[in-house]
Amino acid sequence: MLTVTSTAPNARELGFLLHKHPDRVQSSDLPLGTATVFFPEATDERCTVALTLRVDPIDLVRSKRFIVDGLALGQYVNDRPYAASSFLAVALGRVFATALKGRCDSRPSW
Repeated sequence: MLTVTSTAPNARELGFLLHKHPDRVQSSDLPLGTATVFFPEATDERCTVALTLRVDPIDLVRSKRFIVDGLALGQYVNDRPYAASSFLAVALGRVFATALKGRCDSRPSW
């Protein structure tokens, strides 16, 4: 889980910067699991966005993208579920891709 909090004036506008609506929970299916974005707190004084990532080790093993060579047990014994930081980096890039481009169509002056 990753959280980012803004206490700037009009903090709720963090949702516009990230291209996510503060009043909705949004989920994205990724090759490594499910990423969920939500706002546990969204007021004009303080706004917090949270990204959670649920890694599915079974999908990782079954995916052709993550084929493991070697022992027959190699596909079941691996460190992928524990490499969450790199998976979180991938989820950040995918879920917030529009925000990372630096454009806000609804507020071009930003």
